[in-house]
Amino acid sequence: MKLSLLWKLVVKNFQALKQIIIPFVLAASVMFGLEYIMLSLMGNDFIKQRHASLPLILKYANIMTTLLAAVFVIYANRFVMKQRKQEFALNMVLGMEKKHIRLILLLEMAVQYVIISVISVAGGYLFGNLIFMVLNRLVKSSGITLMDYPFDFKGMIITLALLAAVMLVLFIINSWILSRQSPAHLMQSKKAGEKKMKKWVIIMLLIIGASALGYGYYIALSAQGVINSLQRIFLAVLVVTIGTYLLFMSLTILILQTLQNIPAIYYHPVRFLSISGLLARMKANAVSLASITMLVTFLIVTIGMSLTTYRGIESNVNSQFKQDYITTVYEYNKDGSAPKTLKAMMADIEDITTIDHFNVKPTMSVCMSNVNGTLKTINQAVAKTNSKNLICAFFVTEQGHNAVIGERLSLKDGQIALSANTQRFNDYRTLTLGKKTYDVVPLKHQYIGGEIAIDAMYIVVKDMPALEQMAEIFTADIGTIMTFNAVSDKKALDKQLDHFRKKYGVQLEEKQETQNRLYEINGGLVFIGLVVSIVLLVGMFLILYYKQIAEGYEDQGNYDIMKKVGLPHALIKKTINTQILFIFLLPISIGVIHTAFASNIIFQLLGLLGIRDHLLFMTSYLSVIAVIMLVYGVMYWITSKIYFGIINAAKTGK
Repeated sequence: MKLSLLWKLVVKNFQALKQIIIPFVLAASVMFGLEYIMLSLMGNDFIKQRHASLPLILKYANIMTTLLAAVFVIYANRFVMKQRKQEFALNMVLGMEKKHIRLILLLEMAVQYVIISVISVAGGYLFGNLIFMVLNRLVKSSGITLMDYPFDFKGMIITLALLAAVMLVLFIINSWILSRQSPAHLMQSKKAGEKKMKKWVIIMLLIIGASALGYGYYIALSAQGVINSLQRIFLAVLVVTIGTYLLFMSLTILILQTLQNIPAIYYHPVRFLSISGLLARMKANAVSLASITMLVTFLIVTIGMSLTTYRGIESNVNSQFKQDYITTVYEYNKDGSAPKTLKAMMADIEDITTIDHFNVKPTMSVCMSNVNGTLKTINQAVAKTNSKNLICAFFVTEQGHNAVIGERLSLKDGQIALSANTQRFNDYRTLTLGKKTYDVVPLKHQYIGGEIAIDAMYIVVKDMPALEQMAEIFTADIGTIMTFNAVSDKKALDKQLDHFRKKYGVQLEEKQETQNRLYEINGGLVFIGLVVSIVLLVGMFLILYYKQIAEGYEDQGNYDIMKKVGLPHALIKKTINTQILFIFLLPISIGVIHTAFASNIIFQLLGLLGIRDHLLFMTSYLSVIAVIMLVYGVMYWITSKIYFGIINAAKTGK
């Protein structure tokens, strides 16, 4: 066959299948445009010089987005090929050999590759300028210009290479499908849905699916603490995903079959057609609906965590820094005064600037095991230590607490004061330290810095002898913390911070410096969340779009049959609307339920970034759910219009 004829066939196919191919090309262009953006940001000199930790964060994000992009493009290709099986079958019946069809597919892939390459690289660079500014805004950079985001040739080459690899995989998959099926098989398989399962198989899937989903919910609801939640989250996601797929394949079908067996419900004009149609749709589309459900869930969780993290940066810094500067040394005086290292440092600081007041408190920190209100070192409690029992405890004296916080706390013998960054510890009325049990005086505020990535307690003991006793019990070192504010010449002091750190060998933290570091790390994580969310949104729209296209073409014949047997147009439209609405509402509803059950473990995980505010968490997630439901509704409106356009084309004979 001449190449010119093959080229004419390729052009004709693009024109005839534009409703299928154009969305595929645009979606792939968006995916690989994001790929170019991520690669260009990783290699950007401005980011590498100003934010050393961001390129590594972007690297992990790039791996994730590349995998998701490849999965979604391959998934979309499956729908495209399903619609073209009848075309391939007719070509073979008319005498075209499979090798010629493969050559046509190869030419089509080459054309698509060129188009996607141009759109993804050019569009990626143009949109990348905006993304570059957004990223730097998130990490609070200043003095940025578009000149700081030059075109990245290395990023372009890698993007085009990855795209070529994905297109090659698609060609291999399509060729393999073509080679193993006859024209008759291809003609029949276009309308083939899921194979009908036996009743016992459906019941078995239901039992396994319900058990997996219930176990996943239990894992999420019973998680306690950051470390315990981090260990459990991947298992929870796995079993919930398995449970979701199996229940879509079994429970929905069993419910619809049960409704068919209830005459009072089933034998009604609208319900009869709706239930029958839904049963056929669920058998054919259970897997794709489960996929949409998990995408919706991941989208809500990803954006919700990103928004909560970013909103919580200021509260993190404010909870950690009651004053502008915090200095820590591993020395202490028995009378609670500043040790000699801090005294020398005070004199140097006062030579540079005016200080309002130096607040000094002896302190001790130790990681240990908390078993029902009994604190022991991890070695002492090794038999009963598990991830949910691990905590970090910070001990201070009453005198040091009152001096720094400005309270008038007065403890009696046998008492301690307690504040924790997790509610289950704040409910304690007694606490056992070593072999002695103390009455707990609850503190009104949370005094633990928001950066603590573990469940923690802030414990106030009566005096220095009591603190030394705790150090002996838990084999820990006592240090001293000094906090202060600079009244004047703060910039001059900030320039000397590194000098003081080296000279005195102390930990010296400044509020603005820590805030900038948190914006860099958390802002980078939020950026990753935004990029992944865009990929998930595009992937979800792809699945919805091609599912509606596929069902629209498959339902054309059914629509004609209903018209021919005399069913009113209004009844047919109402039936189809009921089915489409149910199919669309099911994934978003289950996704919201999944998120609700996962809220506990998600909140626990946010403790890694110092997020401990329930109100902040709830308002962020409710806002995200509302926005995603709105976006999902827009997707429903767009794709349902396409579906009805295909159905109406059958009606008018177009």
